Parts: sequence; C-alpha cells; structure tokens
Amino acid sequence: MIVTILVAINYFAVAAFFFVRKRKRPFNLLDPAWAFLAGYFMNYCFRPTLFLIDPEVGLWYEGYLNPEAVFRAGLSGALVFALIGFVGFACGDLYCERSALRVSRRLPEPDLRRIARFAPYTVIAALFLALGMAGLWGFIREVGWSGSFLELMTGFQRGVFLQVIYGHGYYTFAMQVSLIGWALMCAKWFVYPKVQHGWRRMVRPIWRCGCLIGALLIWVAFGERLSILTVIFIPFALYFTMGAAQTRRSRQSSLRRWAPVLIVVFVVVAGPVGLLMKQQEVSGPQVANMATSAWDSMEFTVAANKDLRFRDLFWGSSYISDIIYTWYPRAIFPEKPLRYGVVLIQDRLAPSMAASIGASFPPGILVEAYANFWYAGLFFVPLLLAVFCRAVYFRLQANSFFWLVQTALLFPQLASFRSLGWVIAMFMANFFVVVVVIVLCRLARVFTVLPRNLPVIVKSQRLDLSS
Repeated sequence: MIVTILVAINYFAVAAFFFVRKRKRPFNLLDPAWAFLAGYFMNYCFRPTLFLIDPEVGLWYEGYLNPEAVFRAGLSGALVFALIGFVGFACGDLYCERSALRVSRRLPEPDLRRIARFAPYTVIAALFLALGMAGLWGFIREVGWSGSFLELMTGFQRGVFLQVIYGHGYYTFAMQVSLIGWALMCAKWFVYPKVQHGWRRMVRPIWRCGCLIGALLIWVAFGERLSILTVIFIPFALYFTMGAAQTRRSRQSSLRRWAPVLIVVFVVVAGPVGLLMKQQEVSGPQVANMATSAWDSMEFTVAANKDLRFRDLFWGSSYISDIIYTWYPRAIFPEKPLRYGVVLIQDRLAPSMAASIGASFPPGILVEAYANFWYAGLFFVPLLLAVFCRAVYFRLQANSFFWLVQTALLFPQLASFRSLGWVIAMFMANFFVVVVVIVLCRLARVFTVLPRNLPVIVKSQRLDLSS
C-alpha cells in the first residue's frame, strides 16, 4: 500500500512539474530538462508500476542485486530516495533563473551557423559519416567476421564486437563521429534550405536518404539501439526547433501530430527490434521488458539505499575518471584501467555482475550523485544539472546553431538517465569535434579565397607606388 502511494506521488510530481514548466516558459523540444524528466519518469514511475503489475517483467537483475522479496521491501525507501533528487532538480529549474542566466552568458558559442553556409562544412560532415563506416569496418576486421551483408544487418554480431572493444576505442570514437556528421548535415538542411531545379532537385532527396541509411546501418550492424534512435531523433528534433522564429512556430504546430509517430518508432526499435537483435522470442511482456531495459536505475537505487555507506563514497572520482578515460586511447596509455568511472559504482553494488556478464550497466544519475557525495549530492547534483539545463535552454531559445546540434546529440543520452559522467564526456568530445570542423572550414576558406584576392592586392600596391 505504501509503495502504491509513493508511486502515485511520483506520478503527480512529474505531471505537476511538466505542466508548471510548460505554462511558465515557451516549449522547446530539445530542452534538456525534458530529457531528465523523461528518464526520471521511466525509472521511478513506469518501471515500479511494471514491477507491481508483473514482477517477472519489471525486475531485471534479481540474481545480481536484490531478490524479489528484498527489492519489494526496499522499493518504498528507494522511491523516497528518488524524490529527493527530483526535488533538487525542480528547485534548480524553477528557482535559480538568475544563476542560469549567468551560466548561459558564459557558455561557449562557436560560430557554427556561419561556417555551415560554406561547402567545406558539407564535405567534412560527409567525411564523418564515412569515418563511422570505417570504424565499423575496423571492428569487423578485428573479429575476423565474414558473412553476408544481410547477416551483418541483423545486429547479431554485437556480442562478438564487444569482446574486442577494449583497446580499440578509436573505432568507437569514429562511429560516434558519424552521429556528429549526421547532425551537422541535418542542421544545415533545415537552416539553409536551397531551392534547386532540374536534376539537382531529383538528386537531393536521394542524397539525403542515402545519408540517413548510411548513418543507420552503422548502428544496426553494431546492434546499438540507443544510437539507432539517436539517428532517427536528430532530424525530427532539429526540424521542429531550427530556422527562423516564424518557421519554428509553424513547424511546432504540427509537432503534436508527429510525436505519436516518434513514440511508435521508439517502441518498435527498443522492443521488437531489440529482441530480434538478441535472438529472443517476441511477446507482449518481453517487448515491454526490452523497451524499458535501458532504464534500470530502480534496482540499483534499492541496492544503493540499502548497502552504500558513507565510507564507500567516491567523492567525485567517478565523474573525473569518466571524463578523463572515456576517450583516452589505450594504445597511448596502456595502463588505462579496464573498468573506471560510473562502472566502479556498478561493481560496488553488484560485484558478481562484472564477472558473470562482463558488460556495463550504469546505475543511473541519482545513484551516481549519491555514491559520490551522499545525500548532499543526491539533492545538489540534480540542482546544478537543472541550472545548466536552464542555461542551455536560454541558448536554444536564442536559436543557437551550436547548442541545437549539441542538445540533439546529447538528448537521448541524458534521457537514458544512466550516467551524468558519460554525458559530460560525450559533450566534451562533441565540442572538440565541432571546433575541429570550424577550424578546417576556415582553413579551407582561406586557401580557396586567398588566391582570388591576390591579383587585386598586387594591383593596388602598384597603383600606390606609381602615385
């Protein structure tokens, strides 16, 4: 009975926060606060409801974290635990506007919009897509896999690829770069649409569909559902949030009609497609289980609330190691640990999981905050995250090209609610790549424009000398 009441309170808190925010400020699909709210809802509203309806579907790690009886006994405490983090985020979002404004003024703002007009921008974005395919080919060659193209597109080889991922992070980075290239392409298409005629008008949709298929095939072959959904989400989100203010308003009027389509696509990819990739039987309960499998923080929350003590705190080291080690090449730094960052929190809560499964199951943003800074972290880390999300929101409302692209890339990662350290590491990598794009585009412009101006400069110098 207490658990049911607490689940209802969580539903009410999420609904109240949603409607208050929607009433107080203009809606923006890419507002990162919506990503946090979606992740919280799935973890601490929907998943507990699923468990109460059918424990076999709602409980994932019974053999590694908590038996069903222990989980049921600790669920009420875990829901209160989650509410502390939610209140922290709500306070930061609703009552720290001045702090968010100050942060927003200090956020970096690379001049990506102006660079996007130039031809080198499109060439570099296309090269990033090709680099992603090269990263996938690196994994295929590393495992020595040989088979038909259709067999590769089933995603069955994911387990084989993950066996060789250690020491080959540059392949993973190359594949992640393909997402950046796809986002850069979509952003240019929506901000600088071109009216073309003749054969170019026919080639343009073929080219765009080819880029979409190429970006999807990379992650379909790798069996990565979150990245597949990211490829689909990017053009959908950018279409409704980019362009002139009048264009955005006209597009957002049709958002309600298209949102259910995106939800259906999400359920299909996350549920039935995920089951087929893992070669499991497709059934109603299994689809619900697989579609919500990414949001597994509830079980870790019960374990953290029950087992994690003050002496076990990480004091920020999990965030720092994720930021430092995630993209640090093991080929250059052979002493790089095999497991670091938020994965160490997973190992602390479920040590047998690493030995038996060997994969990473991050315990979630709230558990990560609690494991680092105790109850103070559980409240203040979400609060600081909310301030940053609000600061980004101000940039989005100002139609910042750079931040619209960044939030389109990071929104699914934040909505998965698995690790704030991972989101920060991803943002830093994306920022670095965008800066490289800007530098390369400017260099390309210099070398293409300078020769045309040289004769003019020489001529003017001769005139000055003769006078």
